[in-house]
Amino acid sequence: MEIPEHPRYRSVADDLRRQIRDGRLNPGDLLPKQQQLQRRYGVGRGTVQSALQVLRDEGLIDEGVPGRAARVANQMANLQPLAYYIERAFSARRVSLDVWSLDTEQLSRAVQNEAEAIRQGRRPSPDSIRVRVLLPDLTTRHPFPRAVGDPDDIRPLLRLRHVIRTYAGALEHSLTLLAEERLVERVSVEIRGLPTIPGEKRYIINDAEMITGYYRLRETRMHNNPDGAAIDVLELHSDALFPSPLDANGSSALERARFEQIKVWFESRWENIAEPLPLGD
Repeated sequence: MEIPEHPRYRSVADDLRRQIRDGRLNPGDLLPKQQQLQRRYGVGRGTVQSALQVLRDEGLIDEGVPGRAARVANQMANLQPLAYYIERAFSARRVSLDVWSLDTEQLSRAVQNEAEAIRQGRRPSPDSIRVRVLLPDLTTRHPFPRAVGDPDDIRPLLRLRHVIRTYAGALEHSLTLLAEERLVERVSVEIRGLPTIPGEKRYIINDAEMITGYYRLRETRMHNNPDGAAIDVLELHSDALFPSPLDANGSSALERARFEQIKVWFESRWENIAEPLPLGD
């Protein structure tokens, strides 16, 4: 069987996307005018317009004004919260979430909102829901969070363990309840622990889209300690999620290969290292 040629407009979009992502084109920069792009790539006007529409759909360039060159978008302004992606995920007939994160606070709240929408009839019930979550285990002495000036203080780590248990338990409960109430026919929720902490959080959604957030260290003050004292803590924090959509026609071979490697990364740790996470105190 002959393999269809990669559409020309996709090739143009791929090249412009690379220039944006590697910093050759920065937020606010004007792209070359359409006539210049036609000459550069040796294509017609329709091909250029289709390529630009792909980048607009991905949020990489602004809508612009007719007759003027397109402008690279401020992508931070276009980023969506996790709840946006979870809402889209639950519109599918078969919902699938593979997650590697420090905790499930945001995920649990987003999923609970969707479960309540199903319960109230505001959203059709999917045929199945499968959720697998990798979290830091509850026994390893993880390096973060830690008290500033006193790495032997165990209280920040105990607080993280409490947060992990609380929100992972809420996530599990909200989904298994849908099965118990016969609102979703097949529900599977598994939560496992790894003896390490993540450098980034990843969400593989419906086996078709990957969302990534990058953790950075920040200093905060931890309150509500048993002795009433506040503690300055160095902890991991992530405040932005970056989508990497994948579809049969819209991603380059390199992007598809990267997506598959992330799935292999998850599966290898899930099957070979991760252990069931005990959620009870």
